[in-house]
Amino acid sequence: MLHKNSEGENVVSATIRLSDYSTTPLYNIKAVVQSTNISPSTLRAWERRYNMCRPQRSESGYRLYSDRDIAIIRWLKAQVDAGMSISQAVAWLQSIMEQSSSNEQVTLPDPTGRAVELQPVAAPSRLDLENFANLQAALLNALLNYQEEEAEAILARAFALYPVEHVGEYIIMQVLVEIGERWHRGELNVTREHYATNYLIQRLAAILRAAPNAADRPLIWVGCAPGELHEVGALLLSIYLRRAGYTVRYLGQNLPVDDLVAEVQEIRPDMVLFSATTTEAALSLQPLCERLASIEPPRPIIGYGGRAFNLRPELRNDLAGVYLGATAMEAVESIGEFLSEQTRLSPRHHRAIPGRQTSKQSGR
Repeated sequence: MLHKNSEGENVVSATIRLSDYSTTPLYNIKAVVQSTNISPSTLRAWERRYNMCRPQRSESGYRLYSDRDIAIIRWLKAQVDAGMSISQAVAWLQSIMEQSSSNEQVTLPDPTGRAVELQPVAAPSRLDLENFANLQAALLNALLNYQEEEAEAILARAFALYPVEHVGEYIIMQVLVEIGERWHRGELNVTREHYATNYLIQRLAAILRAAPNAADRPLIWVGCAPGELHEVGALLLSIYLRRAGYTVRYLGQNLPVDDLVAEVQEIRPDMVLFSATTTEAALSLQPLCERLASIEPPRPIIGYGGRAFNLRPELRNDLAGVYLGATAMEAVESIGEFLSEQTRLSPRHHRAIPGRQTSKQSGR
């Protein structure tokens, strides 16, 4: 059936009558995990934070769940799998329940429908920021002491409570910055730095592989500037863009100039984005971006960002292309704006976006 979302759009829906599901507590947590394919740690984290189901206790003290509990958990997991954060999914469920006259029939929109696409990521609350700091400290301690199982548990807890974007920006990125600063101060040896950094890179690479890649959206290439070996920013941006519904190809570290220009001429992506953390890498982008900007139309929009451009804004002045923002989350918003403007001005052809003093560059 059709259901109207908050913007009045018709979306595919599935009707669940909660009265069809028994409230008798029968199933232990192992049975729920097998039925819903959700981990015990994630389920417990959701219960503690959102109280979305209330398992009863057996005489021995074990949690017992009903069929209705399992139906709700399955629906919430489907929303999260489709791209929502758990907080958004719970709020949506509560809103639907409150609007229903009773539990005899509650319409829950299909997680594969339009309603769950491109959900905005809300800014974290003050309490969230405090919790992020605690998770950062715990994750850093685990990694610097080679406690991989503990690091996995901490990240599992973080991903259970927060959207990927928040975990990436406020936990993983901050931990990597602290690791780098400790290494520069001589407080951390190379072996521990490499272990911790590579663990987080592998974790992000796994998330990217699992993220759905749209087939009919703008094609965006993301990679690191020539000579740039730090890829976390580019990985995070690739993940966020896939979650936002774009078709993304992650190209990796230290991109070769001649090969890249030739590939862009052949494939014609809509955007080519670069990350640079050092001044040297940022300067290496100048000849590359000039060559990309000189390609015959249709040519891609060229974008760039990273720590180098945040610390030294003057590096943006003579670079062909557009500065995307201080963080990967800001970059996603900028990319949407640039692509929308491109479509408005030239719906059938690509256009070059001038890179000299955009509003983001000048701070206006």
